[in-house]
Amino acid sequence: MPNEMEKQTKEILSFARYAGTSLAGIADLHLLKNVDTYGGLSLKNFRYAVSVAIALPSCAIEMITAEDPGMLYAHAYRTANLALDSITLKVAGKISGKGYRALAVPASMRVDQKNHLGHVSHKPFAWAAGLGWIGRNGLLINPTYGSRIRLATALTDMPLKPGKPMDNRCGECRLCVLSCPSKALRYSNFEVRPVSREEILDANKCYERLSKNKELLAKKHHMVEHAAHICGMCIKVCPFGKVNVKRGHPSGYG
Repeated sequence: MPNEMEKQTKEILSFARYAGTSLAGIADLHLLKNVDTYGGLSLKNFRYAVSVAIALPSCAIEMITAEDPGMLYAHAYRTANLALDSITLKVAGKISGKGYRALAVPASMRVDQKNHLGHVSHKPFAWAAGLGWIGRNGLLINPTYGSRIRLATALTDMPLKPGKPMDNRCGECRLCVLSCPSKALRYSNFEVRPVSREEILDANKCYERLSKNKELLAKKHHMVEHAAHICGMCIKVCPFGKVNVKRGHPSGYG
């Protein structure tokens, strides 16, 4: 018979999937004691995190070029963030209704404008929840979807059964580094996570390009409301998540 923790975990993950996630898992915050937080967020009152992801349409990803990320990718990016915020808010509400602490962390909200940082990176939570590994591009890579996903997190003290983290499967691949239009990525052969963001990314170089792309999108007809700081080249070139034309679904190697 499943114990109370297992029952609660099944209920919360089923609720998240019903709300619209492509992936959902539980992270043990004991694995993430050194994760930096900003904007007043603290993890000290929480024990677990519900990590959720929404897959972006691969056809829109394939339309990305070095000169233009594309209107359809911009639309998918913005819509996915809004959907994720709705999902984590619902998950947090579900947990709060059972008498536990819960806090939804925005999918994409910059709280440190100078250093281009949100409240906390969602990627470590997704790694700890077993949704994928941190790739050479600094993004979470899922075996099925690659980096063609957006992430969000709900923190809680509800007793839940955590997932098992995945081993890094990037190997010696450095396609993302070589394909970065802004030359912002640096190759690092880390096993789990880089020691710091600066180890693999020049954030200012990346942000400069993202800002130019946002300006480009904003100038296009009907695109002002969907203009976003996006590029997507390191996502597009990753072998994981590439569409298998014959089978018609995302796949990795093999």
